[in-house]
Amino acid sequence: MEKIRIALIGVGVMGRKYARMLSDGDVKNAELAAVVCRSGEAAAWAEGLKGSPVIYGSADELFAHPDGYDSVLIATPHKTHPMLACRAFELGKHVMCDKPAGITAADAQAMSLAAEKAGRVYGVMFHQRLYPKHLRLKQLLESGELGSLKRIMLVNTRYLRTEHYHRSGSWRSSWCGEGGGALINQGQHILDMWQWLFGMPERIYADIPFGKYNGFKVDDEATIHMRYPGKLTAVFMLSTGEGLHKERLEITGSKGSAVLEDDTLHIWRFGRDCDEYIKNAGVNSREELTVTEEIINFEKTEEPYIDMLENFASAVTDGVPLVAEGASAANALMLTNAAYYSAVRGESVELPLDGEAYARLLDELCNSEKTFS
Repeated sequence: MEKIRIALIGVGVMGRKYARMLSDGDVKNAELAAVVCRSGEAAAWAEGLKGSPVIYGSADELFAHPDGYDSVLIATPHKTHPMLACRAFELGKHVMCDKPAGITAADAQAMSLAAEKAGRVYGVMFHQRLYPKHLRLKQLLESGELGSLKRIMLVNTRYLRTEHYHRSGSWRSSWCGEGGGALINQGQHILDMWQWLFGMPERIYADIPFGKYNGFKVDDEATIHMRYPGKLTAVFMLSTGEGLHKERLEITGSKGSAVLEDDTLHIWRFGRDCDEYIKNAGVNSREELTVTEEIINFEKTEEPYIDMLENFASAVTDGVPLVAEGASAANALMLTNAAYYSAVRGESVELPLDGEAYARLLDELCNSEKTFS
């Protein structure tokens, strides 16, 4: 089996996980050819990896030696992703990028254009698309079993983050360093899953109590109201400050409803399309509407990072479709940018948000943060 040679940039928590998977041979169609380590401690750690990957002291040094690898895996702070990816594409390298693809939708779109121009594979590590529960929801929605969608509601408090976490990197939880807070970090997986399942709304309004649980100026909680074509309404709520772990997604359609709570999926199917029933039933309420229920329990599984890396390698060698193509990464960032813009300006926002308008807002927020600190 042909293996691609991957150069890893970034050896933080996630970067080291990827390095171990690749160097230990867990990814059957890829190998770790090089690692960028900016500190002596990181270099000493990398020297212990199997396969003896070449260690470089900087991305510049890596890019100056392009013959030793085919692809680049980026696991650095968010703001650096566009520059590193675009440089890799210029050298004719394929790119797998950790989420998010930068901090603005414009960043993500620039990366996609660079990949297209270079004719190279560009994937993003949105591994939650491979969760069996999300795949089942995708199948349910695409089959049309729920009918015309009417309402969607999501509440996610999975990612409790302490002050210790927020201080674990100088760039974290800041406008200048991270480009935001919960939505730009933990929320990217959930927003990607959202847009993958439901597509993009026409308009949003966000209520964000910045620094609700912490002493910073970015978000640790956000509530986003969305409006879709056909009067479909939706509410997305994320918090990183609540003690109780809760993951609940509720989908209401004309032919049925579904609730995914943690790892249990409830599916209710109506005997008649509710739109038709409301118009034609000769009773006042649900007396003639039959409902059946299906319950599916999903087992806990390992995070599918290996599957994502194998999929990326297969896309490079055999043209296999990517689980998460880079072009789609702009959607989660568009939702994030629009939510920030809406919350700060106190107004609803029509999508797509103007990139220049958001860039000006981000500059204002960075300057405000510097004054605050």
